[in-house]
Amino acid sequence: MLYLIVNETAGNGNGAAVFTRVRELLEERKIPFHFSRTEAPGHATVLAAQAVEAGETEIVCIGGDGTISGVVNGLAGHFVTMYFVPCGTGNDFVRVLDLPKDPLEALKVQLSGKLRRLDVGKLNDRYFLNVSGSGFDVEVLRQAARFKYLGHGILPYLAGIFAALKHFKPLPVEITLDGKTEKKDVTIFSVGNGCWIGGGMKAVPHAEPDDGLFNVVIADKFSRGKILKMLSKFIPGKHTTLPGIREFQCTEITFRCPGMVLDVDGELIPMDEARYEILPGALAVRL
Repeated sequence: MLYLIVNETAGNGNGAAVFTRVRELLEERKIPFHFSRTEAPGHATVLAAQAVEAGETEIVCIGGDGTISGVVNGLAGHFVTMYFVPCGTGNDFVRVLDLPKDPLEALKVQLSGKLRRLDVGKLNDRYFLNVSGSGFDVEVLRQAARFKYLGHGILPYLAGIFAALKHFKPLPVEITLDGKTEKKDVTIFSVGNGCWIGGGMKAVPHAEPDDGLFNVVIADKFSRGKILKMLSKFIPGKHTTLPGIREFQCTEITFRCPGMVLDVDGELIPMDEARYEILPGALAVRL
């Protein structure tokens, strides 16, 4: 039996209409299901934790990237088979999976799909599926929240970019990798299990969610002019070829910076130290 965790407010209320379509599909196919609606921020995490305790083995997440993140953290390492019905603003993680944009079509693909295992990222005591990091792109997300009235996809984030240019300062970070530590000012650092952020910006262009590795992108301290030049390549994922930007793979890495704010699958969380670890093949999906 499928257990549906439904965020009806996802995508400025799009979740409610999508939920109606999902119920009609499952009833038509005579697929047994039951469901719970999220009632407040963080409730998806509570519902997922209760589902694990109740022995649920197949969870359908109807919502956006934030709902997915909440469900994954509610599972707390007890990862079951997850299905994704994308109806949020950005829907970046399902873009990584190359699922159809239409929520119902995406679910149909998964219902008839083969079992596949994906990696899960761990950040301190949290879990994430897609991308985490800090720097200029986080300032963009903070500013983009002001422009959600522009609709779905990339438009709010483009508006956020220009607003962020007025506010951003480079981060003084301490980076520990393979037992070695270095200190430097950075414009961006991104740790990717997936590659897309912000409704269609390819932040970590070569990340694969099932290779057992993080892809990490670090951009040195840039002037505003260089940031603009980087951004022209950032959206299509060609920025890693620019001088001052490096990309590499690892299974563990730590960043320290007092007062930094991290993007964790679209959720902004303040912390002073970010310890990343990859959990290979931890999550089952059908694709």
